[in-house]
Amino acid sequence: KFFGKLNWRIEEPDGEFFTRDAVQEFYQDPENPAHMINHDNEYLHYQDDWYIVDYAADDNKEGTPPFAFVYYRGENDAWIGYGGAVVYTRDAKLPESLLPRLREAAKKVNFDFD
Repeated sequence: KFFGKLNWRIEEPDGEFFTRDAVQEFYQDPENPAHMINHDNEYLHYQDDWYIVDYAADDNKEGTPPFAFVYYRGENDAWIGYGGAVVYTRDAKLPESLLPRLREAAKKVNFDFD
């Protein structure tokens, strides 16, 4: 199991922000360890599939800053087929040294990183 606390906010036309958060529970696909599954949710009946496209663990021998590059696809009662990508890192700003690696990894899922 893997739990993710997701926070997002959307700027409204009046300049105020609409803020939401959710805790999602994922299970690892036993046939594809890079696939994280979150299905059977009551709120909007959403289901998300996350794919770990690339990552670097803490204290790796290459000295790469730790990160996880996730490509996701999902659907709910209002929208079938949403998706995108996100990079998780401990740094406040995405390390530029990761950009060539992330661009190359994005090609695996036919995603234009830029």
